Amino acid sequence: MLLAIGDVVRVRHTAILGTVVGISTGERRGAVQLQVSGNLLQNFRPRDLELVARGFKPAGGLRALIFFVFGVTAAVMNGLTAQSLGAGPLVTALVSIATATTISGGLFNLSNRPRRVRV
Repeated sequence: MLLAIGDVVRVRHTAILGTVVGISTGERRGAVQLQVSGNLLQNFRPRDLELVARGFKPAGGLRALIFFVFGVTAAVMNGLTAQSLGAGPLVTALVSIATATTISGGLFNLSNRPRRVRV
């Protein structure tokens, strides 16, 4: 199983929900540390866990600005290309919006992949 810090997991036999905060290197090697309700840390074996949701860090200000600039630049270029090929204003606007959304979202997903650790 590949887990990253911030992933939400469920313990199979007790149905406890927790957030992965690390991997224990103490007496129980290979145990995953979870932060459960009450800010308590508990160790569990990886085979007892089920992944519920992936966690990720939001993009920083500079990174978000770069994504936005690339998205708008690509949208303008595609919009002008569609317009020069004879598309109407509605089609040009839709092409521009779709391009900006696709480019910005793709860059965001590509750069914000959490690092996975096999446990």
